[in-house]
Amino acid sequence: MSDDIRLAAIRAGAVPAGGDEGRDLVAPPALSSARSYPDLDALDAAMEADPRVYRRYSNESVALLEATLAALETPGGGEAPVARVTASGQAALLLLVSAAAMSGRRRVVLVRPCYGATEALLVGPLAALGMATTVVDLPVDGGADAGALVAAVGGPDVAVVVVEIVTNPLLTVVDVPAVAAAARACGAVCLVDSTFATPFLFQPLAHGADLVLHSLTKHLGGHSDVLGGVALASPQSEAAGWLDATSRSLGAVLSPFDAWLTLRGLRTAPLRVERGNATAAALASALAGHPGVVAVHHPAVRGGADAALAARLLPRGIGPMLSIDVRGGRSGAGRVVRALDGIRLAPTLGDVSTTVSHPATTSHRNFSAQDRVALGISDGLLRFSIGIEDEATLLAELTSALTAGG
Repeated sequence: MSDDIRLAAIRAGAVPAGGDEGRDLVAPPALSSARSYPDLDALDAAMEADPRVYRRYSNESVALLEATLAALETPGGGEAPVARVTASGQAALLLLVSAAAMSGRRRVVLVRPCYGATEALLVGPLAALGMATTVVDLPVDGGADAGALVAAVGGPDVAVVVVEIVTNPLLTVVDVPAVAAAARACGAVCLVDSTFATPFLFQPLAHGADLVLHSLTKHLGGHSDVLGGVALASPQSEAAGWLDATSRSLGAVLSPFDAWLTLRGLRTAPLRVERGNATAAALASALAGHPGVVAVHHPAVRGGADAALAARLLPRGIGPMLSIDVRGGRSGAGRVVRALDGIRLAPTLGDVSTTVSHPATTSHRNFSAQDRVALGISDGLLRFSIGIEDEATLLAELTSALTAGG
């Protein structure tokens, strides 16, 4: 993680020193839904040039968060991307796909495995509105040429290729530069969901992507008290020109208080991600030989092409995530969850402390059992979001629960 990125996050929301009377150390949330003006000319000028006129357009808290997130995703100190924060990660996906579709193209290519709700949005509401989705499945055992698979289904009707750099929930690493090149070859844009990696471990725009989304609910907010997302577009992409107007029209904007909470969370995000990332890798290696574990899903133990790709694209790690298959299917997973002491069961991720989820009943519950098996998502799969606890504490709790659940 570069010093510039770390510093931008640590100082998120900080206010420069003022005069002798001092200033607030942190910018307060700006909660007003609109501004008032003395006359028609002043209102007309504001409507044209000042998005703070109405909170659906922007306000001080939201603009400060957007500027911070854009700085975190600016590769090599170049021109910052356009950033719009949204009411959820799903809203960020909707905003980016809608902006990409302004090109007139009406097909999305989706690379799986991926977050189940991503596919649900594409093949549900967006399909009903005329957007078609072509699915590209990466083999469960890894090693596939993702760029070639995307190129094989490309065409002049493709608006956007959607891919995760670290897949949910199996934590495979996808060759984003190859996928971005395949998208570019057919005139489409590449949209990378980088939620698991965060900007501290991977910057998609530096690797050929055009669009980026994060769920702010997860590692960036980091305290289980924010629901939000961010949509970012490279200033060179055509979609960047549509992002602001599309955001205003859709209206799925982030509240100022959630923006303020996210700025608060960002200040510790580099440390939380760094700690969780290192601990997840260590736990993956430690649990690989446990008799209650069928498989560990993490490049640290997977080896082969996936580990090599992770070393090339994510040399500092894949993030604070770890997935394991436990013996006994759903009943085995249930026994392990019940035996956990401090690790809590939740349908999401990214808390300060470690949580566990069961993808078959949460993120991928709307998939058929057959489809989940084809994607490598078993009923015994547990996905852990690693917090800032000591590695030894977590290992002891996990080992005890696995033994009790075996």
